[in-house]
Amino acid sequence: HALQIQEYRRPEFEVTARPESTGPYFVGTPATVAVDATYFAGGPLADAEVSWLVSTSRTTYRPPGWDDFQFGIWQPWWWFGEGGERAEIGIDGGWCVDCPPGGAVEYEELAGRTDAAGSHYLEFELGAAEIDLPSTVTAEATVLDVDRQAWASRTDLIVHPADAYVGLRSDRTFVEAGAPLRYDAVVTDLAAR
Repeated sequence: HALQIQEYRRPEFEVTARPESTGPYFVGTPATVAVDATYFAGGPLADAEVSWLVSTSRTTYRPPGWDDFQFGIWQPWWWFGEGGERAEIGIDGGWCVDCPPGGAVEYEELAGRTDAAGSHYLEFELGAAEIDLPSTVTAEATVLDVDRQAWASRTDLIVHPADAYVGLRSDRTFVEAGAPLRYDAVVTDLAAR
């Protein structure tokens, strides 16, 4: 394909999305994210349009120090295919056949304007899924200046269903019928070492 460049517009400002509230984040509690827009020449980009796209998808979480334990739903490496052979549980708790690797993704669009300091804050409550699994909330902010130039930035939050996780491990995956299979279990908090 041929591509002709008619005009090049230098970026005049930059945007940075960040979590405003401190984690860890739990379902049923509010979280705040922010975007800061500043001109490269100096000074804030005030009263500019901000469009937020917030997405939620299932994720995995393994507390530090427990690498040999499985947390959440274990999916064997050989479990994939066509025609519904692969089924994943989406964030809404329903079954999703042939969904993307993170399960079903939910989106919400919100809008606002930057304040005099060039910032915009977005607070939202982290909803609970029917199935207690961790999820990733991605907040992407696009800021549009008066020259209709748009720049975007994003930040991710891991949302935990509880402040403790249960992990399982076994010494093997396959056993003969009737053979004993030993499982070890651990209950740990988010920051365990």
